[in-house]
Amino acid sequence: MGVARMAVIARYGSALSHPGIARVVTAAFVCRMLSGMVSLALLLVAEDASGSFANAGAVSGAYAVALAFTSPMWGRIADRRGSRTALAWAVCLQTLFFGLFAALVAASVWPGLLIPAAFCAGAATPPAAAVSNAVYMAVVPEEDDRKTLFALCGLLTESVFVCGPLLVAAIVVLLPVLYAVVVTAAVSFVGVWWLRAAPAVRRVDRERPPLAGPGMRLDWNRRQVRIQLVVAAAAFAIGGVQVTVTAHAGALGTSAGLFVAALACGGVLGSFLYGGLRLPGTGPAQLTVALALYGGCVLALGLGPAALLTVALLVVIGFVNGPADAIETVLVGEYASAASRAQAFAFLVASNWVGFAAGSFVTGVVVQHASTAAGALTAGAAALCAAASMALSAAKEIRRPVPRPEPGSAEAPTGQP
Repeated sequence: MGVARMAVIARYGSALSHPGIARVVTAAFVCRMLSGMVSLALLLVAEDASGSFANAGAVSGAYAVALAFTSPMWGRIADRRGSRTALAWAVCLQTLFFGLFAALVAASVWPGLLIPAAFCAGAATPPAAAVSNAVYMAVVPEEDDRKTLFALCGLLTESVFVCGPLLVAAIVVLLPVLYAVVVTAAVSFVGVWWLRAAPAVRRVDRERPPLAGPGMRLDWNRRQVRIQLVVAAAAFAIGGVQVTVTAHAGALGTSAGLFVAALACGGVLGSFLYGGLRLPGTGPAQLTVALALYGGCVLALGLGPAALLTVALLVVIGFVNGPADAIETVLVGEYASAASRAQAFAFLVASNWVGFAAGSFVTGVVVQHASTAAGALTAGAAALCAAASMALSAAKEIRRPVPRPEPGSAEAPTGQP
């Protein structure tokens, strides 16, 4: 056991030893705090200003919708004009719109005006995750080290959704509620500017290959489309899981927070172990297994297990979802050309947000009008469909291996899905 633990730690040490990577990982973590803080901060401030949870939900939803649909644009700008340019413009615009949002709240204007202000702030969300992922692909030549870094990013993302809400809660206890948005904006600004100044980001900007095609034309291939659809389906499932377990907790008279915490803990553990271990098989094959296990456990939730068994199932779901997220990120990077990786990773963000929102909405309707079991069936079916799609992809890669470009190469992948 001690030898295995040392091997896992050595993997992380090797991945972080590449020049400038530790700085990028740390700065990207600070940037990710925005994701963990912003929804709750906007919700609390808007509800306090309007006295309406409906208006507060619309404010938070407007931010999420804008982020999902504009993140590919910022990724494209990063590929065409450089990561540092995209980060600077985005964070300055977002800080401006957060300031406008705070000013509207302080002036006690009509609460409906908060919705477009939040939409604009979401539309200007900096492409920090896309930029940092593109840096890992360009700077880290060893495939195993890149897998470890993407697993570490998944672990840190899970941590953000624990630390972020706690930080917002502390802010509203110590300061007027408006400062929840102000501090969120400040954390984002500091993190993005720190990432922008990282030597590794500067180096990638200097060496980036030219982007083919005029304007904002998207750079796609079939495998990229397939993996993005799989990501959206998997995110649909996790959105459905959160709605399902919330309803299930109500039926059991148990706190939904316990179930969500179990899901997060499983995700942290799974991401950590995946980053430190080396599993057999190709990426598509590994993702197929993870999604199949994921879907099967979600279907088991529909059987209405008792609280302890539900916690155990959610730990397993989180445990396989953590590696699945990391593998998805690896495949998105491998299936993109070196000149369009930031855009591909930005689409990964959009696919996750859109899928999660759709899963939450659709499963919520199903649970409301049918049953919790039907909600679990809906979420589990989405995960199993994603697994089936990846199984087809894995089978095709076995029959006809797909050439992968070296990090930093301008050559796009040429294999078919």
